[in-house]
Amino acid sequence: MKQFDFETFKEALSPAKFIDQAEKNTQAILTYVEPKELSKTLVALTTDASDFARAQVEAFTSIANIVKAQSEEFTKQFTKLAK
Repeated sequence: MKQFDFETFKEALSPAKFIDQAEKNTQAILTYVEPKELSKTLVALTTDASDFARAQVEAFTSIANIVKAQSEEFTKQFTKLAK
């Protein structure tokens, strides 16, 4: 049996995967909406909302990486001062 490492676990719970799946599920349901013009509009809105959610995830990840890097730098500087 394959063991999960942290990266595999992170990938399995990736917000992007959840967003993609929610978008696909919503669009599949919207194909049954009548009239078709309304269905097309709702599909476009769903795509836009999904794109926005993906951008938010990317922005949050970037901010988290900046905070992580600054924290690591602070720890290094603090360790130097402690010696």
